[in-house]
Amino acid sequence: MTNVLRLGLRTVLSLAFVWFGLEKLLGLPGAVALYDALGFGQWPRYVTGTVETLAAVLLWTAAAPLAALALIATMAVGFTAKAVLVGPPVIHIAALGLGALVLLILDRRVA
Repeated sequence: MTNVLRLGLRTVLSLAFVWFGLEKLLGLPGAVALYDALGFGQWPRYVTGTVETLAAVLLWTAAAPLAALALIATMAVGFTAKAVLVGPPVIHIAALGLGALVLLILDRRVA
């Protein structure tokens, strides 16, 4: 059962982070508007999009624990920045970070 949960969570997180990462890297209007609202310019969009996309791929390799930690840190910063500087909704950011944390814990239990 744990292996099925890990596989499902890894799949969902990978798809979500590839989607959100590419959204940022491709400069889709919603991502550009969000980073304009944050007020730090567009460079954090590229950093975040790169981390999200690369980490989503790395979740399927031996570097999965490092990738999960990178995603947790990215979501913590993103949650804080959006909550403080822009406002709701932020629940999806918290859910993605929590999902990465759960995957990290499940992977460590199996290892």
